Amino acid sequence: MKGWFRHSLWGAVTGALYVVAVAPVSSQEVAPISQVESGATTAWKYELVSVREVKGDPKAVRLQDLPDGFSMKGLPLESVIPDAYGVDRDRVSGWPGWAAFARFDIEARMDAETAEAFHTLPKQQQDLARQRMMQSLLVDRFGLRVHRATEVRTTYELVLAKGGLKMKEDNPPTDKDGVQWQEGVRPSTDWSISDGKISGHAMPISLLADHLQAWVHSTIVDETGLTGRYDVVLQWDPKDEPEPNSTEPSMYVALDEQLGLHLKPVKTTVGTIVIDHLEMPSEN
Repeated sequence: MKGWFRHSLWGAVTGALYVVAVAPVSSQEVAPISQVESGATTAWKYELVSVREVKGDPKAVRLQDLPDGFSMKGLPLESVIPDAYGVDRDRVSGWPGWAAFARFDIEARMDAETAEAFHTLPKQQQDLARQRMMQSLLVDRFGLRVHRATEVRTTYELVLAKGGLKMKEDNPPTDKDGVQWQEGVRPSTDWSISDGKISGHAMPISLLADHLQAWVHSTIVDETGLTGRYDVVLQWDPKDEPEPNSTEPSMYVALDEQLGLHLKPVKTTVGTIVIDHLEMPSEN
């Protein structure tokens, strides 16, 4: 789930190919999903849930995990449905028309027993439990029904450029708040992400690839083989069609010239989620 906070929306809110031959896969080849995916345990369900549609422009927007629950303010369901099933936003289809415009405030809390059990889990299992709880919430309050499908799409591999790496390795033992670095846990640090610029210290390559996905609108897989963390300064022209006299390079050129990295397009089969049913909720 990548920490629940999807980079594309969260950055905006808080702000911020070689081709492999593969056999075509029809989007009609589907795997059905039960209302809450198999593997869920009945313990992982929010006890108290409040849902309210926001009329007019939201006064504030927020997406936040809490120690005993979840809070969303002024955002559409596309902020949570992809994460609930572990896919990127562009891999969800079948949205009803109203879903593009409706905004919701959602507050959800675990009971004390569930919250206590939740905090005994390793980080990755906590992420999975949050997925299961969000699936249950969406089924119960929005009547969500989905199925899984596959499509052949262009994705990218992040690899070393021919000219070699141009970033400085920086592997401090703790983050800026003195917390020990842990694999799979996003640390507190001074990374900055905005239109046309990514910068910061001690950034894992996997996280850089994660941020870049928002700009190429496709999956990026880290194939660099780099295991350290690096000081990153990447700046490019964020326009879809840069002006002819632009002094900033495209993101693809900037990656090569400034970081020594390269994006290789690859045709691959990816998993998608198709929404079969989604309805406006009855509030509270």
